[in-house]
Amino acid sequence: MDITIVLAFVAMIGMGVNTFGNKVGAANGVYAPPFLLIINIMYCTAALVVHWVQKEPFTISMKMTALALFVGLCGSIAYVSMFTAFKMGGEGSVIIPIRGLSVIVAVVLSVIFFKEPVTTYRLIGLSLGVGSILMLSR
Repeated sequence: MDITIVLAFVAMIGMGVNTFGNKVGAANGVYAPPFLLIINIMYCTAALVVHWVQKEPFTISMKMTALALFVGLCGSIAYVSMFTAFKMGGEGSVIIPIRGLSVIVAVVLSVIFFKEPVTTYRLIGLSLGVGSILMLSR
């Protein structure tokens, strides 16, 4: 199996556990800011470990720094919005599939900015995925 597909499955499982953990935290009344901060401390630790293992220069351009800040802002808004929805009593079986529709945004942006081909199989797959997400959120 292609290693990129294996890594995608690892990411899927990790993000699934991450999202479920957010629901558990909200269900237990945790306040979002310190929870988010602690999660991000783990992200920072993981980034440092990966850097240490790979032994590459720790450099980043201003353009990529700006992108990282923008992505972090978008992710923070998304995280706080989802967490708040959970704290307000939103059901994980509804909130999580709706959040899962973010795949549409990523696919559209990839097609626009990277000129990735839109094939019939990809459209069918995306439609089936979106359809299943919509069905799960009902």
